[in-house]
Amino acid sequence: MSAPAQPSPPIIACLGPEGSFSHLLTEMRFPGTAVQLMTSIGEVFDFLSREPEALGIVPIENSSGGFIIDTVDRLVDQRCGLHILQELTLDVKLALLGKNGAPIHTIHSHAMPFFHCDDWLRAHYPEARRIAEASTAKAAEKAATLPGAAAIGPRQNAQRHQLDILHFPIAGEVPNITQFFLLGHPENASSTVNNRTALVVELPDRPGSLCQFLTPLSQSAINLKRLESRPIRGQPNKYRFYIEIEGSPAESHVQAALDQTRDEGATLRSLGSYPAGLRFES
Repeated sequence: MSAPAQPSPPIIACLGPEGSFSHLLTEMRFPGTAVQLMTSIGEVFDFLSREPEALGIVPIENSSGGFIIDTVDRLVDQRCGLHILQELTLDVKLALLGKNGAPIHTIHSHAMPFFHCDDWLRAHYPEARRIAEASTAKAAEKAATLPGAAAIGPRQNAQRHQLDILHFPIAGEVPNITQFFLLGHPENASSTVNNRTALVVELPDRPGSLCQFLTPLSQSAINLKRLESRPIRGQPNKYRFYIEIEGSPAESHVQAALDQTRDEGATLRSLGSYPAGLRFES
């Protein structure tokens, strides 16, 4: 699938370090664009708040580990002035990196790859000690510098750290998908090309309010893609909902359903309508 029209920004922020999956995806989506590597998802949001011309890429969900709560919490915060411009999907293929012929006593990686590769590791390296790192890039650094160490991560990190690819792909028969959001300040123009809409929803504190909110969507055959409740800071036992639906308010039936939810007491804040489905492979 070709990339939807999206002007290249002067700079794009993403979660580092160099060689992380976020960094690899950013380079694939915006080749040649200056990249600002951040140490946390919160830093990506903070950078974008200071740089209105920049764009950012943050993970939103992993098929093995679920929602990336740090991203959800920043999106639902009422101080967030950013919009979702695209959803990007990365088909994650993992490799075992190390030195050919060297013994493997420890294997380093992020927690998510360990979760995905658990059965494979039990079968092939049952005696190796697993050590969780902040990123797969940091794991590759450890494999390059520590005796008896290997790493699990993207195969591109082999060349970066002068490592050998000992096995690829690991557990390749099991889908391993991470989805990311491209974020920026200006909202996409209203269009039926945008096949996904994200909303922050607050509901009346009464029985059945969530069911009442979802009913107009169901009656209009609008598919719900994601739903997550998050506590409202400073308001105990009060929650906002992060919701994604298929479709755009540019479609009359979607707009009518959302208007009905407002009439019944829901407060909605749009995080944007955007195209989903652009895929890359690591």
